[in-house]
Amino acid sequence: MSQSDIMRKNIAAVTKAQQQVTQARTTQGRIADTITTFSGSMAFVYIHAVWFGLWILLNVGLLHVPHLSEFDPFPFGLLTLIVSLEAIFLSTFVLISQNRLAQASERRAELDLQVNLLAEQKATKVLEMLDEMTQQLDNMGHRFTFKPDPEVQALKVSPEPQEVLAVIDEAVEEETEEVKQAVEDITDEVEAVRTDVKRTSGKLSEVAEEVGEIKEKLKAQEKSEEREHVLQM
Repeated sequence: MSQSDIMRKNIAAVTKAQQQVTQARTTQGRIADTITTFSGSMAFVYIHAVWFGLWILLNVGLLHVPHLSEFDPFPFGLLTLIVSLEAIFLSTFVLISQNRLAQASERRAELDLQVNLLAEQKATKVLEMLDEMTQQLDNMGHRFTFKPDPEVQALKVSPEPQEVLAVIDEAVEEETEEVKQAVEDITDEVEAVRTDVKRTSGKLSEVAEEVGEIKEKLKAQEKSEEREHVLQM
C-alpha cells in the first residue's frame, strides 16, 4: 500500500464520520441549518434590499399602487416590527446551528486528543525499545559510541495528561508572578521618582524663598542708600 492509498483511506474515514454527523441531524436541526445557510448568502441580501426598497417607495408616495400605497407611513412602524421579529428568529436559528457545530468541534477535538495521546504513547514505547536494543547490543560486545542520555531516560516515561496540565498551570503561574514582580518593581521606581521630585520641589521652594529674601534686602539697601544720598545733598 502506497502513501497515497493511506491518505485516501484516512480521507474516506474522515468524510464518513462527517456524513454520519450530518445524517444524525434532526428535522429541526436541518431546518435551522438551511435557514442559517440562506441568511448568510447574497440572495438573502438582495431579497431584503428589494423588499425594503419597495416598502419605502410605496409608503412615501414615490410609487403608487391602488389599495397598497401608504399602508405603513413613515417611520414605518410595521416594517420595524417585522424586521425585529425576523432578527430574533434568525439569531435563534444561528445559535442552534452554532451549538450543533460546537458539539461536532468538541468531538473532533476529543478525537485529536486521543490520537495525540496514542501517538505519544507509541513514540515513548518505540524509544524505550530502541534504548533497550542498544543496551543489549552493547552488552553482547558490540560497542557503540552512543552514551546514555538522561533525556532519553526521562522521555521513556509517558506523562499523564494531568501531569502536563499541572506543568502548564505552574508555568503560567510562574510567568504571572514574574509579571507581578516586574509591575511591583516599576511601581517602586515610580514612587522613588515621585519622592525625588517632591524633594526637588521642596528645595526649589526654599531656594525661591531665599532669593525673595535677598531681593527684599537689596531693595531695602537701595532705598537706604538713596535716603543717605538725599540727606547729603
